Amino acid sequence: MGASVGVGGLIVGTSMLVVLALAVNAIDLRMETSLETIESASEPSSFFTIDNADIALGAVTTLQIDNAGTGYADGTLSTLEPGGFSGTYTVNSTGAIISWSITNHGDYSSDPTIVIDNVPPGASNGALSVVSRTTVIDVTFSNTGATIVPVNEVWLFLDGNNPTKLSVLAPSVDSDFIYSGDIVTVEWRGLGNSSFDDLAITVDGYSVTRALI
Repeated sequence: MGASVGVGGLIVGTSMLVVLALAVNAIDLRMETSLETIESASEPSSFFTIDNADIALGAVTTLQIDNAGTGYADGTLSTLEPGGFSGTYTVNSTGAIISWSITNHGDYSSDPTIVIDNVPPGASNGALSVVSRTTVIDVTFSNTGATIVPVNEVWLFLDGNNPTKLSVLAPSVDSDFIYSGDIVTVEWRGLGNSSFDDLAITVDGYSVTRALI
């Protein structure tokens, strides 16, 4: 009888130890999960929004000076046809046009006629023309997360292809980092005359996509 009671007590004791071990293990797992959740919450993930994504298949990208002319002053350029182009030009001491710059490439189905705006009295014979029109994509996106993101860790994709680091696209940032609240603009050139449907930005495991219009 005593032996039976002893064996029974041992079995009950062992069972209680097993239950206690399982309970302790469950508590440890819950604590570990909670700690991981807290740690994850203290390290906010990157988060971007694409505010603008435009594609121009006939963007004016290069001009040439056909005739430098005389008597001009530094001024602006436009086109005879509608399309959104604008530019500037500079002159030398005699008023001859020596350089140009494109401020808005516009979008045209054929080469537009370049116009010298507000020609000064006495100026004459100045002329510029379009050399090339190519595909250009204009992108504006914002860092709406709490994470400071290195520029060289941000990748851009077109239709899931053409992986390109943001750092090689001359983004409009003042440093090597994109801070929370920063708005970044990019003019993506070098795309030939190709057409694309969407653009994606990927960083730190986060990706956002927007259709090109």
